[in-house]
Order: sequence, then C-alpha cells, then structure tokens
Amino acid sequence: MVAAGAAASLGLGMTACGSDSAQQGPADKANLIMTIWGSDNDTKTYQQRADAYTATHPGVKVTVKNIPVENYDQQVDTMIAGGSSPDIIEVNGTDGPALASRNVLVDLGPKIQSSGLKPEDTVDAARVKGYSLKGKQFALPDRGGNLVFYYNKTMFDKAGVPLPKAGWTWDQFTEAAQKLTIVQGGKTVQYGVAIDDWPNAVQSVVRSFGGTLLNDSLDAPAVDSAAYRKGLQTYNDLATKLKVSPTLKDYADFGQNVNRDALFAQGKTAMIWAGLWDIPDFVKQGLSFGIVPPPSGAAGNPTMLAFGTGLAVGARSKNQDAAWEVVRYMFSPDGQRPIVTNQEDVPSAKALLSEWEKGLPSGVTYDELAKASDQVFPDQTPPQINQIEKQVQQDLYPFFTGSATVDQATSTAASHIKGILAGN
Repeated sequence: MVAAGAAASLGLGMTACGSDSAQQGPADKANLIMTIWGSDNDTKTYQQRADAYTATHPGVKVTVKNIPVENYDQQVDTMIAGGSSPDIIEVNGTDGPALASRNVLVDLGPKIQSSGLKPEDTVDAARVKGYSLKGKQFALPDRGGNLVFYYNKTMFDKAGVPLPKAGWTWDQFTEAAQKLTIVQGGKTVQYGVAIDDWPNAVQSVVRSFGGTLLNDSLDAPAVDSAAYRKGLQTYNDLATKLKVSPTLKDYADFGQNVNRDALFAQGKTAMIWAGLWDIPDFVKQGLSFGIVPPPSGAAGNPTMLAFGTGLAVGARSKNQDAAWEVVRYMFSPDGQRPIVTNQEDVPSAKALLSEWEKGLPSGVTYDELAKASDQVFPDQTPPQINQIEKQVQQDLYPFFTGSATVDQATSTAASHIKGILAGN
C-alpha cells in the first residue's frame, strides 16, 4: 500500500495521534465500522473475530468494510474528511504514520496504560514499536510475518542443486538461479528466479548490500548511495544481464495477472521473494517448496524484513471506547485465533505461532525464520514514508524498464525525497 492523502486537503493538523476528547457514546452500546483491505478470506476472518467479541457484548455491532487496496488510503481519508470516520482502521507501517501525523488516529498509550495491558507480553516488542510515532502508539500489531524466500524443492532436486540454507550468499544464489534456468529452442521454459519492482523485495536486496532508503536520522535520502545503487543494479541484472528472471516487459507479454507469485505457483520459476501469506495458495497447488531468509549481498546485513498490519482507533469516531475494546480483544490470542484457523496470515501473538506452524509444509518451521539473524523489524519512519515509497517506486520504474540508468533513477528519487521531507 503506497497511496497517501495530502494533509492539506483534509484541513488536519500535523500533530502525532489524536486524543480521545471527541469520544461519545458508551463502550457497551455502539455500531462500529471497521475498514480493512484484502481478500474475501480477510473479510470473513475479521468479521468472525468481531462477531466473537459482540457475542458477549450484545450492545455492540461491528461491520467490516473491505476497501480495494489500491483505493484504501484515499477512501479512508474521504470518510474521515466527510465526517464519517471509521471507528477501527486497519493500517500498516507506511500508511499508519501518515494518518497518525494528521491527528486522525487515537494515541492508544493512555488506554493501554489504564487497562493494564502489556503489549510486549503478547507480541514482539519491536513489532509494537513499529506502530508508534514520536513516542505515541497509533495502533496495536495484528497480523505479522516476514518477507521470505521460496524455492521449489522438486526443481532443485532435479537439477542436482543443493537446497538453500539460512545465511546463503548472493553468489550461491545466482549460481543456483543459472543452473535452474532452462532454455529450449531459444525460449526460456523455466526461470531460476522471478523478480519485479515490488518495493519490499527491492528493499530486502538493497538492505542486504548495505543500502537504505533514508539516512539514519530519517531526514535525508540515501537512495542515491553507492550501496543502494549496487544492490539495485545487481538485483535488476538477474533479468537484464543474467537472463535468469523475466523482465517487466516479459510479464506484460505473459498476459494479465501473471506475476512472480503466479509463475511460482505454475511451476515456471524455481525461486521468488514473497510474503508468508502465499503459503496456503502454494500448498493448495501441491508444490513441494521450502522457505529460507533471502540471500545476502554482503555478510552481516539483514535481508528478511518483518512487516504486518495493525489496528487503530479513529480519532473522529464517536465510539472510541467501544472501538478500543474491540481492538483490545482482537489483540489477544483468542481474538487472533481465526487468523490461524482460516489460514489468513501469520498472527502477531507469540502464543499462536506454534499452532500456525502446523499448517506449514513438511520440513518448514516458522521458528527457524523468526530466529534468523538477518531479520529486521520495521524502523521508526517519518510521517511521509507512504508518499516517499510511492514516489520511489515510480522513479525506479524507468530503470526496471530499461529507459534510465541506476544513477539517473536514484538521483531523481533522491531529489523527490528531499522535496517530500521539506514539505514541498
């Protein structure tokens, strides 16, 4: 999700998180709207979780409204500006800070403290920190997971290539990708890996080469650094130089809805960067696959980004206390259990991870991923991170399509980031 609404268009202040001074209505009687994005399974799962709460609180009703991901931020902004703010808002680590900075999300800190809740007892402390801005907690973690690397065991075994292991290097990865690429009659019938311009995969790779989007102080771009450029160029070389991956043009030629996930599911590529949410689909396809942390461009650098979604309370909701109680319940292991039973995603509650693991394919454990030394949790981000990521993806697109060099694309991105951070 990369769309971001402009604060000026809403006429909202630039203070981090709203207070609950606008709260009206009792906590035990309310009709609440919860906005989410995702699949039909996501809608079903969130509604089941909400219904589990309302079953013991008959005065409260929760309606889950699923908004297409490409329009999510814009529609939520429109609802808020129009005086019909959602009561509960699904956010992530990029759109959350933007909303919080515009004073449209409640600072949950006081509610957490008064309730005696200790979030770190339920989820990893780093995940809790990922949903804070300027010391204020704008959401509680809900679903977790990581960016990981999938590989097709059948293809590896047939080619006689050793299966990848945590800590494998970029050279080991590219050697495997070359051996797993099959060309017949001048046409590639099996790719060693499938890449594209998905921002999460790009950031995983450049992080592994020591590059970052912003500097350590988060007040200037680092996208034009030597490390970032090296990682970006090396990544794109997989498609343009080594020919072990489709190019963006190739994807377009394949037809509608054919992307890296689809190629892996169809058994046409041996490896991809993806999220853990793909596991149920790949299991249904009958694939024999494994999961490891992505390869590292330089020893000691992280490759496995941790991300997820959180639940926030709208600062313009007229039922903030009731909304908070629903969020609080959904944060609990009992409130997250339908995530597991419906195979929706990874629950953020640590107590449910072993239960979720049972749905993994044989030989794959979440524990080995969670303990991987190259895992990195979300950094503290500036409020403009949503706008920055959207702009960077747009600026890097000419590089991935071959109409700009890596230096040209990253220089353009750096210039735009400076303007965004300066409020231009």
